[in-house]
This record gives sequence, C-alpha cells and structure tokens, in this order.
Amino acid sequence: MAVEQSALFTEVLRELDRGETAAICHAIENDADLVLIDEADGRRVARRHDLTITGVIGILLRGADDGTVDIEAELDALRDAGFWIADDLYSRILSEATD
Repeated sequence: MAVEQSALFTEVLRELDRGETAAICHAIENDADLVLIDEADGRRVARRHDLTITGVIGILLRGADDGTVDIEAELDALRDAGFWIADDLYSRILSEATD
C-alpha cells in the first residue's frame, strides 16, 4: 500500500513511525470505519483525528464472541511472541470473553 506523503503524512510522521503514520493517513484518506493500532502514541494521534480504533486484543475478542477464536490460546501465543499483556488485563479479557 502506497500512501501519499502529504502534509498530513509529514505531520503525523513527526510523532509516530512510518507504519503507524501510513495506517492513520490511509484510514483518514479512505474514511475507514476502524483502524488497528496497539501503541499508545498511535492511539492518541488516531483519536486526535477522530478515528475509531481497536487493537489486536479487540480483534481477538470479536473472534471469541463469534466463536472463531480460542482467546486464551491466542493471548498465550501473543505473550510467547513477546507481545506485552499485563496480568490484570489478561484476566479481564478472559473473563469478558467467557461472559
């Protein structure tokens, strides 16, 4: 996906890496319903531009809700891959997914 390096791109790039910048600019330029961003700085910038955001965990919860994802196995795989999930968040996610 090529994103035009517009004034918006240059502005956002001052705060974020190229990948997050491209995702945010692409979402804005294409009037996206949702943008996937996990990092706090990226979420802050996305909110500033009135984007609706979710993260990897939000996507997994949607899959757990419709029965296509084993949330505990996927969270464990994320942790094994180095994705940081606080213990209290991990417990809350499992609780929410089983409600």
